Amino acid sequence: MIGVSAGGVAAIIAAIVWGVLVLFLAFMVFRVALLIDATTKMVDETRQQTTPLLREVTTSVASVNKELERLDGMAESIGNIVKSAERVTNVVEQAVSSPLIKVAAFGAGASRAMRKLRRKKKDG
Repeated sequence: MIGVSAGGVAAIIAAIVWGVLVLFLAFMVFRVALLIDATTKMVDETRQQTTPLLREVTTSVASVNKELERLDGMAESIGNIVKSAERVTNVVEQAVSSPLIKVAAFGAGASRAMRKLRRKKKDG
């Protein structure tokens, strides 16, 4: 053998291990760089697709809000119409029911009076 001491062999082994470690770390850094590049491309594509969708959603929400405001106005108008119809119904009921009760009472009274007159005519 060439006169290599134990310390020299240990230094050669350490240098080989160090070289393998450096190659492994370089490979891992390269893989991480590829992963970061792919992730960046994916995020850019997602952003490009998402931006128009967000604009459409914003437009749709604004349109729906306008329709809801219009429906609120219509619901309020319908509520006012129902209240007015209730008032008219109450007025008509009061105007019609009182005279009908009077007519019915008059009819009942007249019928009773006619029966009494008939009895008197038969008796007398």
